[in-house]
Amino acid sequence: MPEDARSDAAAVHRIWSLAPVAGAGLVLVALLLDPDRGSTEREVGQIAIARGLLVAVAVGLVALWLARRRLSNDFAAARARWRTAPAAITARFLVPRCASPGVEKAFWLVLAGWFVAIGIAYAVGARWPGDVTIENGPTETATVLAYLAATLLAAAAARRTFQAEARAALRPWILLGLAAGCLLVAAEETDWGQTYLDYETPRSFQDANIQQDLSLHNLALPAGVPGTRWANWTLRGLGWLGGGLLPLLLLASPGFRRWMWAWNVPLPPWWTQAALFAAACLPELHSDHGAVVRENVGSELREVTIGLAVLVWAWSAWRTRTGEPPVAG
Repeated sequence: MPEDARSDAAAVHRIWSLAPVAGAGLVLVALLLDPDRGSTEREVGQIAIARGLLVAVAVGLVALWLARRRLSNDFAAARARWRTAPAAITARFLVPRCASPGVEKAFWLVLAGWFVAIGIAYAVGARWPGDVTIENGPTETATVLAYLAATLLAAAAARRTFQAEARAALRPWILLGLAAGCLLVAAEETDWGQTYLDYETPRSFQDANIQQDLSLHNLALPAGVPGTRWANWTLRGLGWLGGGLLPLLLLASPGFRRWMWAWNVPLPPWWTQAALFAAACLPELHSDHGAVVRENVGSELREVTIGLAVLVWAWSAWRTRTGEPPVAG
């Protein structure tokens, strides 16, 4: 490793010492939280769940600290890439294809047809959106399968990058984070297997969960905080970020493109970005909308669309054999 890269790595090593300290602080806060101080059963459950989440974050910080040497080297590689970045980096060369050109055209046709069908269904009050989005129905099953497949593809891509590329910068870590996030969403969609195994909900979740199941995305927020369906708005926000802000920055900011190249980010293909934006813009349906009698139809359609978009992103990252995109200039 060059001398400047060694000094960068050493600087990052010192920073990582904060991770276990922060983890210990979170554990201390968790120990100080007393569920018995809750004034209602819901508050007791919320405090108990908060304690568990704090400990989980602390464990994650310790895991990062244990991997600090590899992380430090990869951050140093990212800094070296920044200093040697080409003069001209265009969005066209940074953003990968989701498939071969012919197959990608078919992808775009399918995406357009999907949203045209949804638009027509919304306009005429068709019954099929309500039918396919029933609890544990076709769209929910497709969402779970999409995220599970994305987990395997992203994990495989991360493993290959860890093994093959000594200067991959942050690419393998981002792929590993994508795999972990996809697995988390798949677990949440099945209530951590409760949907199929039908086991009893723990007491804390029974009291604090809107649907009395084992899931984080259905947890009730503390009293006084608006937004009972906060997870829906979080998902919509991620869609706007990935399908709105990201392409704008890629197209308009040379500095942002340079950062993406330096970090070696496995960017989602344009198809995924378009699907994320369109999904984020899907409106909710009201119970008096034609044959639809539930208010979460729009949310379920958004979830399955984003799940398939993430699957295509993971597929694109997996089929990219190298972390070095071609660069013009």
